[in-house]
Amino acid sequence: MELAAAKALEYFHSTRHIILYYEDLVSNHTKLVDVEDFLGLPHMKLTSRQMKIHKGPLREHIRNWDDINKMLKGTAYQSFLYADDY
Repeated sequence: MELAAAKALEYFHSTRHIILYYEDLVSNHTKLVDVEDFLGLPHMKLTSRQMKIHKGPLREHIRNWDDINKMLKGTAYQSFLYADDY
C-alpha cells in the first residue's frame, strides 16, 4: 500500500493535491475545514448519517482472528486491531 501511495505522489507531484487520512477526519473535525479550504468551498456544518453496525472488540467479528493478528503483529497496522473506536 505504501509503495502505491508513494508512486501516486511521485506521478502527481506537479498536481495540486492534499494528503488526507480517514482516521484524521474521524479524530480531528477541524480537518474538514482544511478540505473545504483546499477545495475552495465555504465552511459548512457537515454531518453524516453513517452508523456503527458492529460493537465490541474486532476479535469477536473476525473468524480468522489468530491469523490476522499474527500477520499484522509488528506492522504499522497492528494498532488498528485494538483501536477503541471500533
